[in-house]
Amino acid sequence: MLLLSTGAYKYVADLATVWCVWAEMELLVCHASCRTDFNSPTITNCMYGFLELCSPQVPYKYVDDLATVWCEWAEMELRHNNFKSALDLMQRGTAAPQRPRKLSPDEERKLPVQERLYRSSKLWSFYADLEESLGTIESACKVYDTMLDLKVATPQIILNYALMLQEAKHWEASFQVYERGTSLFKYPHVADIWAAYLKSFVARYGGSKLERARDLFETAIKDCPPEQAKPLYLEYAALEEQHGLARHAMQVYERAIPAVPKDQRLSVVELYVSRATDFFGIAKVREIYETAIESEPPADLPEADVRTLCVRYAQLERKLGEIDRARGIFVHGSHLADPRTAKAYWDAWNDFEVRHGNEDTFREMLRIKRSVTASYAQMHIHSTAQIVEATAAAMAQPAAMPADTMAALEAQAVLDAGTRLPGFVSAGVIQQGQDQDRPGAAATAGGQQAAAAANPEEIELGDDDEDEEPAAAGNAAATAEDGDDDGADVQERAVPAAVFGSLAQQAAQQEGEQGEQLGALERFKRRRVE
Repeated sequence: MLLLSTGAYKYVADLATVWCVWAEMELLVCHASCRTDFNSPTITNCMYGFLELCSPQVPYKYVDDLATVWCEWAEMELRHNNFKSALDLMQRGTAAPQRPRKLSPDEERKLPVQERLYRSSKLWSFYADLEESLGTIESACKVYDTMLDLKVATPQIILNYALMLQEAKHWEASFQVYERGTSLFKYPHVADIWAAYLKSFVARYGGSKLERARDLFETAIKDCPPEQAKPLYLEYAALEEQHGLARHAMQVYERAIPAVPKDQRLSVVELYVSRATDFFGIAKVREIYETAIESEPPADLPEADVRTLCVRYAQLERKLGEIDRARGIFVHGSHLADPRTAKAYWDAWNDFEVRHGNEDTFREMLRIKRSVTASYAQMHIHSTAQIVEATAAAMAQPAAMPADTMAALEAQAVLDAGTRLPGFVSAGVIQQGQDQDRPGAAATAGGQQAAAAANPEEIELGDDDEDEEPAAAGNAAATAEDGDDDGADVQERAVPAAVFGSLAQQAAQQEGEQGEQLGALERFKRRRVE
């Protein structure tokens, strides 16, 4: 009371908590003094305190603070067995204020806390609990319906309302409550409501209303996220197995595989295989295994799960005596099994070959293992090289910033002179034809030819590496004799003796007689004159 009379509540952080603690202490003192009379001064003082705290003059910051005061007040009434007063108190606290028109949400947020108390979920939940315990089924339903109309209900309140109706054997009314809950909430909050709804409906009707149950399951899984889809699909398949058709159950399992997250697909496939074995036999099981192993994104399984399925499928074929089929399955799954990490897969294949293979099949397994190891090693090298290249480029980028425009042009010229292949380091060789597709390439053609003529990497062939034909020498002699020389400086070199064969001995004799060594051009000239 001192807080209210002196205005000190303005400096208290949580006025509701302070007053509730004080009221509880006063009531404890009252009970300790054996003053259990409801009209005692202490209890009366507490009631007046609650009444003043609920007045519009107290500026609460949050609605929950005022709702806490009302709940404490009702609990005080309950502790003194004044049940009717507690119900009247809750009815008064949840009454909607009279307004000339309906306010928008933004306008309602600007109102004082006392004007917004009727939308407190905490106060309504306490009121519903009191009606369930002290009132009738009709009064409790009225409270729950008002909560749904005001949209202050939570998923837990929906479940409590439906459970209360089911305990009273009002099954269809409870199903209507579930329907209202599924329309109010979306995933992931509605997941618990759908689970309770489907379980209650199947337990109540079983297969007598199978089409209605199928429609409910289809509606539940329509917008369900992958993380919460597995329980719904499994319950749907169980319904089809118990009350429907096995073929429909297989279709539900097949739809469930791509609908659940990747880490849960293996368990669904295992259950699918188990149920298919009971209903359809080995032909359906083989189809399931092959579809799961060869599935493509986004319905694919992780590589570790694919390897597991390959091993199990091969073991199944081995039990049936299909050794070649089992070996083919191992070969098919080997490209997903890195020998450095997937040792269990190769150990299973090794044991299989030891039991059922021969020397040739064992060698083929080892060859495939070496090939897979090399392919994974190459992939590792490429990925490492790309990471190193990207890191080096990122580290060198700040240091490569040019100081001015001229430095940028010089850096661009250096880049243009090199190769265009990414990740290739030039050895200094000037590559021809690099600038043909750049603007101004025709203007610099003469400079490129000069650079090509002075290429320091040019290889000069010696006398022993000449592979020119004698016909080429004859053509050169005829050209020189006809006077068609365009002024080019032609160098003469000796033709190897092996080119002429037996003619080389005759030429050597003639050279010995003349005492001088003649080139090919001079010999052709003298032969023509003769």
